[in-house]
Amino acid sequence: LALAARQLVQILSALDETPEEEAALQPDGWHLLRLEVAVASPGTSTGLVMDWLEAQAGVFPRVLFSTRDAGSFLVAGSGAAHVYSDAACGGGDPAGTVLPELSPQTNERIRYVGGVRFDAFDPEGQHVRPEWEPFGRCCWVLPRVELSSTGSRLNSSGGESSEAGSSCPSLSRSEAEDSRGHRLVNAVLAVQLRWQPGGGRSWAVERRLSLEALKNVRLCQAPIVYRGIHARRSEEHSQDEFEAKVREALKAFEGGQLRKVVLARRVDLQLTQQVDAVALLRHVMGKTHRKQYLFVFEPVPGAAFVSLTPERLCRVQGTDLWTEAVAGTWPIAEFEKIGEAALLASSQKNNNEHQLVVDYIREILGHVSKQIKVCDTHILKLKNLVHIKQSYHAIAKVIQTQAVAQRLDAHGLSLFFCEHMSPTPAVCGLPLAHSRRFLRGIEPFDRGLYAAPCGIVNSRGSELIVALRSCLVRGGSHLHVYAGAGIVPGSSPSEEFAEISLKMQQFTEAFPVLAAGSEQATLRLKSLGELPNMNTLWASLIVEECVRLGVTNFVICAGSRSTPLVVAVARHPHTQAVVNHDERSGAFYALGWAKATRRPVGIIVTSGTAVANLLPAVVEAAMSQVPLLLLTADRPAELRETGANQTITQPGIFGPYARWVKDMPCPTVEFPAQALLGDIDLAIAHADGLLSGNPGPVHLNMCFRENLAPDGGAVRGAPERTSAWDPSYLDTPQMHRWCSGNEPRSVYVRPVLSLGVSSVVDELVEFARRQDSRIILLVGSLRHADEALMVEDMAQRLGAAVFADITSGLRQRPGVVHFADQLLNCPLLAADLLQIDVVLHVGGPLVSARLNAFSKAAEPQLHIRVAHAPIRMDQDYTVTHHIPCSLQALAEALVERGLSRYPGPPAFWKRLSDAAEEVVDALLTQSGAFTEPFVAHTVSRLLHPGGHLQISSSMPIRDLDFFSKPSLDATLTPHPPVANRGAAGIDGVMSTAAGFCHGVGAPTTLVIGDIASIHDINALQQLASAGDLSLTVVIVNNFGGGIFNFLPIAKHTDVLSQYFNEPHAVNFAAACQAFGVAYTLCESARDFEFAYTQSQAPVPPGCRVIEARMRVSHEDNVLVHKKLGQAVAERAKAEILSQIQLGWSHSVGTDANQEAGNETFVLLHGWLGEKADWADVTKLLTESGHDVLSIDLPGHGVAEVGSNRVGDGWEAAALYSLPVMVEALSDVLQRLHIKCPIVAGYSLGGRVAMSLATLHPEQVRGTVALSAHPGLESNIERRQRCIGDAAVARRLTAVSFADFLKAWYAAPLWSGFVERSPDVYASMLAKRLRARPKSASLALLGMSLGRQASCWKLASLHTFWYAYGGLDSKFAGVAAEIERRSQASAGVANGKSTCPRVCSVASAGHAVVEECPREVASFLNQIAASLCGTSPLPRPPPLGSVVQIKAVWSEPLELALKAPLLLSRGDPMPRRSGILIVLQGVLSDVCAAGVGEVCPLPMFHQESLAQAEEQLNLVLKAWSQKPPAVPLELMRLNGAMGRWLAQSCPRGQELLPSVRSGLEMALLHLLGRVSGAPHLGAAAAAEHGLSCASHAGINALVAREEDLNGALGGVTVVKVKVGKDPGEDANRVNTLANALQIQRGPSARLRLDANQAWSVDDAAAFINALSEQSVEMVEYLEEPVQWTAEGAESFLRSWEELAERTSNRIAFAVDESLTETALSTRHLEACEAPVVALVLKPALQGIEQTLKFAAWSLRHGAQPVVSSAFESGVALCHFAILAAVMSAPAQGMRASGVSACHGLGTFTRLAEDVLDPPFADLVDATVAVAGASASSDARRRLTEPRTPSWRAERPSRRVTLGVERSV
Repeated sequence: LALAARQLVQILSALDETPEEEAALQPDGWHLLRLEVAVASPGTSTGLVMDWLEAQAGVFPRVLFSTRDAGSFLVAGSGAAHVYSDAACGGGDPAGTVLPELSPQTNERIRYVGGVRFDAFDPEGQHVRPEWEPFGRCCWVLPRVELSSTGSRLNSSGGESSEAGSSCPSLSRSEAEDSRGHRLVNAVLAVQLRWQPGGGRSWAVERRLSLEALKNVRLCQAPIVYRGIHARRSEEHSQDEFEAKVREALKAFEGGQLRKVVLARRVDLQLTQQVDAVALLRHVMGKTHRKQYLFVFEPVPGAAFVSLTPERLCRVQGTDLWTEAVAGTWPIAEFEKIGEAALLASSQKNNNEHQLVVDYIREILGHVSKQIKVCDTHILKLKNLVHIKQSYHAIAKVIQTQAVAQRLDAHGLSLFFCEHMSPTPAVCGLPLAHSRRFLRGIEPFDRGLYAAPCGIVNSRGSELIVALRSCLVRGGSHLHVYAGAGIVPGSSPSEEFAEISLKMQQFTEAFPVLAAGSEQATLRLKSLGELPNMNTLWASLIVEECVRLGVTNFVICAGSRSTPLVVAVARHPHTQAVVNHDERSGAFYALGWAKATRRPVGIIVTSGTAVANLLPAVVEAAMSQVPLLLLTADRPAELRETGANQTITQPGIFGPYARWVKDMPCPTVEFPAQALLGDIDLAIAHADGLLSGNPGPVHLNMCFRENLAPDGGAVRGAPERTSAWDPSYLDTPQMHRWCSGNEPRSVYVRPVLSLGVSSVVDELVEFARRQDSRIILLVGSLRHADEALMVEDMAQRLGAAVFADITSGLRQRPGVVHFADQLLNCPLLAADLLQIDVVLHVGGPLVSARLNAFSKAAEPQLHIRVAHAPIRMDQDYTVTHHIPCSLQALAEALVERGLSRYPGPPAFWKRLSDAAEEVVDALLTQSGAFTEPFVAHTVSRLLHPGGHLQISSSMPIRDLDFFSKPSLDATLTPHPPVANRGAAGIDGVMSTAAGFCHGVGAPTTLVIGDIASIHDINALQQLASAGDLSLTVVIVNNFGGGIFNFLPIAKHTDVLSQYFNEPHAVNFAAACQAFGVAYTLCESARDFEFAYTQSQAPVPPGCRVIEARMRVSHEDNVLVHKKLGQAVAERAKAEILSQIQLGWSHSVGTDANQEAGNETFVLLHGWLGEKADWADVTKLLTESGHDVLSIDLPGHGVAEVGSNRVGDGWEAAALYSLPVMVEALSDVLQRLHIKCPIVAGYSLGGRVAMSLATLHPEQVRGTVALSAHPGLESNIERRQRCIGDAAVARRLTAVSFADFLKAWYAAPLWSGFVERSPDVYASMLAKRLRARPKSASLALLGMSLGRQASCWKLASLHTFWYAYGGLDSKFAGVAAEIERRSQASAGVANGKSTCPRVCSVASAGHAVVEECPREVASFLNQIAASLCGTSPLPRPPPLGSVVQIKAVWSEPLELALKAPLLLSRGDPMPRRSGILIVLQGVLSDVCAAGVGEVCPLPMFHQESLAQAEEQLNLVLKAWSQKPPAVPLELMRLNGAMGRWLAQSCPRGQELLPSVRSGLEMALLHLLGRVSGAPHLGAAAAAEHGLSCASHAGINALVAREEDLNGALGGVTVVKVKVGKDPGEDANRVNTLANALQIQRGPSARLRLDANQAWSVDDAAAFINALSEQSVEMVEYLEEPVQWTAEGAESFLRSWEELAERTSNRIAFAVDESLTETALSTRHLEACEAPVVALVLKPALQGIEQTLKFAAWSLRHGAQPVVSSAFESGVALCHFAILAAVMSAPAQGMRASGVSACHGLGTFTRLAEDVLDPPFADLVDATVAVAGASASSDARRRLTEPRTPSWRAERPSRRVTLGVERSV
């Protein structure tokens, strides 16, 4: 609420200019504007709104209106933007409108609150009497500041529904509405403005007044509780006089003048103390106001009208009307005795009275509507009585009647009810005029607003009540209470008097009646003076002062010496006391009670060891800042140190843990009573922390002599003395004043803390404003839900990742990082890698040691510790700034500095949280194991939504912190679980829970361990006598201290069990039985879940114990926790790595028979580089017979990192770290089945290579670092390097990239490289300019040498080599140090090498790979030769091996399309159908399965699906009967596949194209998996002299009839269907070219496809109509002209003619000619037209033939383009791999080139996919290459050893591929 007020100030302050567009113009020329902000607050919205309005006392006017259902709609306002009163409505003119009118465009949430006098429309109405003058004839207020509930509001049916919408201006919508769903929102705070340009009030004045009002808004305080107020009661007329009036009315009935009249009474109450109108309403209504409207109207000081009425006059919404008849009354006792039906039949008088009202209402409604819905008559049940009620709903229509001429808009209908339905016969009588006249003559008072229309009015209508059960408050202490009764024939005068008395009871019995002539102060002094002795007097004064200060709760541990205090508490009418037999337990009970109520709780104990027993709870209270009032009785001071019985030195016994201590003297008249009261005031102020900001326990040591009992006369044990005392002791001015009221003697005002100007907060805000900042918000234990909501608001404004402790109340909220402790098991989330900018720690300490360590290791620029007490909280000495302030002060400071709220956690952490939740849920709920984490998880899942949780220290709190189930419901109040974490002890836990449950008054669960339960076993006695409390105690019994098995002592088994585990055999069932507590034993997960579920809906309420008896040993419990942590860590690692797709290119050696043997090299480039940097080295190595895998590191080349979200700093830091890079590289090597390669890296790549060898030595055969540093070994050097790299990163993004590179390569590091090798530099610079500066800067920051772990130990290994440029002086020094360490460890090296360990390339500088690739390749070849024979590598099976087929089968394939597919030929296709082929085979005990797809496209394939299925069944049947052997050689795709199929298939040479393609897919997949090939294209690439890349580009597809501009997406290459009207097509292409150029920049390209639709003339017309911009962007035009019957030569001559006629403006591409005609590559070789691409269709040509065409195409300077035909993800994965094999650049291509993008975009038309995850998930449209990109995951899906699966429509069609067939 405080933040909302601050936010409104900010919003309004920003509105310098008049916001006339947002405001609603009214008919009178005034403007209205409402600004509102959503409010989050715990508890009910009713309590919140009333608390707030009560706090605004003294601001006028104040208004409140609430509907009858508590919390459904409640509005409160203070101050006035406008008051509509007598002058506005024509003064006393009855014709003047009494309701304010709002223009229809005014938002309905702008509303007036007020009322109209009872006799406003009575032409003969009496003059307004003085008490009602402030209200006039009518008075309506538009509140300046308004707080309203948002739970629900009235809907069109007259019921209740959720309140939606915002105020008129869009300014408020973002705050009031957009925040819902992300956090708890239960109210709206608004400010309303009214101004008239150039008229009554300017915008500037109105804005100033509104800002002042907002700044003066007061925060909610504790509700006022009225105690000790008495009333003098009077009534102008006696009962006899009233009954005489009733008899007079009865005579009028006999004379026919009246049919009914309602006589009212007014009772006057003169209170002994002033009361607040809102507090009075709360006082009289009790805990609920269900079925009663609430209304408060306080227009001016000293005048307030309060009503609790059950009756609605009307509700108007547009033309919908609701009203009701409420008449006829019985006492509720009679209703409860005989029931509703009998009651309705019991009184003809009541029924007649009700019928009169019903008839009148129907008659009046008939003037505006003929559609009236009447509800059944029923009984309306109230607190003291019941009424007959009937409701009506009507729809107003124009009905011309002589009686009524009425506007039928919302305002007119509301006015109609005021004029014609008020007063109703239920409150006035019939006939109306006669009844009014009769009442004027007989009632001696002015009714004013009593029984009058009051409520709210807005632009859509109104809701008006009949203000019954009301009172007028004058001067704060004079109450006029009104009520009436309907008089009809047969009424009994005495019964009517009694009925009115019953209706007045809420007010008249709210305060005790004071006898006439009595004075409250005199009574109090007299009663005090009659007390029998000074002990009783002092105790009474102490308890009364405590009560006045709000300390009303006491725990009594009785003893003789404490008798005076016990008696005073027991006899005080406003105290609540609990008796406990054990002082230690009682103190903890008081601790829990104080935590629940957030107020001090007094604990009264006798002297001696009883006091010492309080110490544990006092320590906990002090450490956790919980206020306690320790009232310890003591013997007189002179008995100390005398050996007196039960006497110890009690003052100071609690040492530093008591905030304030006073040793009080024995009661005596020498010590003034006002001084005694002052000490109580001071003590409670210290307990509340009002003086120090540090609440806690205070100790008042009370010495008492005899008489201890409240007895007078002789002193016990000393009869010669008397206990009498001098009454003049109290006869002082101070005590007279104290006795005359209910206020404490003195009040300590809590200081208002505001951060104001704070440089550290400003710095924090600056970090929050940065898009890529990384802020951690650590949230320890919080005290209440208000604090939790404050922290939630802060987190959203800071954009912080919230790591919340279980005791914060936020651990399960949607906006935090869940399972943080478990996630931090993942080493990739180490704090030093995440580059954390700010750590902000609020609340108490954290439970998680891992989270504490994470915070310590973060080393942020700011580490802020916020504590509401001025104490140090910095256990690791890492805090840079301590801020002693409240959370509210900090939250307000963030609002004042303009930080907006961004809901939800950072996306990076959200993904990890979700992944962790899946793992934990699966392991804990699906396994069925009954473990301690399961208990914690289950409690967190099933806890009652409104319940509270208390957790014991030790393992329970850790398990709940680690494994609590997140909640998606942000609307639940975040009650912080309670735990004694101040000193983190395990004693008194059950007692604390009992006290907390008692104080909070809601269902509570305690989770406690067995040892802690034994510590506090006697607390079961408190549970047994807990009355209607609902406390569930879950005892996790692991038979001893299982926590010690997690500690280092666990390995010392000789002492662990006996001395630390503390094994026991306690029978908790017997203990519960002994104390009489309900008990349930659970020994299985199912039993526990059932028992705990039952406990959360207890009927009746009560206390119960559930023992969760573990059968898991302590050792196994440790393993369970480790398994969970490791599983979450692995999943987190997988989730992180899934965000990284490294780019790579795999080249196979061409000569494997040399003596050096065949090795695999992994080559890693340097910073700003790419894998192409190794091109020359790769060529030399492959020529030497070595396989080469070159890698694009994150941020370089085509490597994909994360989601590329703008400003996701967490993702950037995590994904660009060196360990993540190493794990991603390791993952690639495993997926590509590359075992033990030689990893060589230059600069940054060298550091990655060394890190890989350090972290995963088993994956590396040798490591070669070129010009790379093994790591800094000094923390100072590391920090300085990080700072330096950060400066470089800033420069990189601050200047143009070209300028940066120029300056970068001019640095001394490069040793004159630019001048020495200008050609090499120019070539390298061209590659560098392709880099992405932002990504490069992130890579530099994340993989900085300052963040790298030391790899110097590699220098001692014989498998490590180092190379550097001879001109590179910096790394010459590194090389020298490596050589020195290598020689020093030569004696222990476990191997020898024939290759020098360190190599200097004499003619090179730092750019050794670019400058001297031949020397580098030579060095690497020497290394390979030196390793030859040292440790034989596992080799893949030779290609001559065969795979034996074991099983074959097929599955039908049905895929829904997003829309019917329009093809170039044929009808639209609604679905895609096909067949999946599965082949299972084995090779050398390796079993795997391969998948292929047969999916002929109608009018594209010549065969139908039925024909393909028939042929496929024949093949599979034959193979099933005689499983063939499949040679691995088929993977070469050199013709062997075709020959084998011809031999192995029944119709081998006649295979249909779709069947052939599907069988080839399945065979390749099977062979690749069983052989362990790096990827399915490895053998084929080697055969055809190609490489395979990690990515394949994809172009977008625009079908013929689609809107061209709707398919741009994120790609840069777009294929467009043409072939209709040449001119129209050209215009469309020109339009698209322009749009594409604007959106995608100079890299945008177009591809056109005419599908042989044009003649040469049409094609020429189209080409010549293209704009120059289009021509520049078009890569090629596919199949421009029609096929000719003369054959291929003639067909290509038409291409040549077209090229000549269009001056070669655009190039051509071959497509269907290759498959549908006799065209061959021989014809293409002879063609002189510019053919730059071959569009290949594997679904038609087969995989093998497609690759053959591709190899030819690359050799002849044309780009092969793979094209799909709307297949599923299975076929698309095969095609993507095939496209990746075509990645080698073709020689002789024209300068413009053709991008390596393929036609695989047909997946976008599929609504579903059989591949799991779908192929669409493998495509990234943001990769910086031409077009989108299918990543290496396409190969992963078809090569990884994990079992793939695919989705299917029916479960029976979901196929899992493993060793055996599973369907």
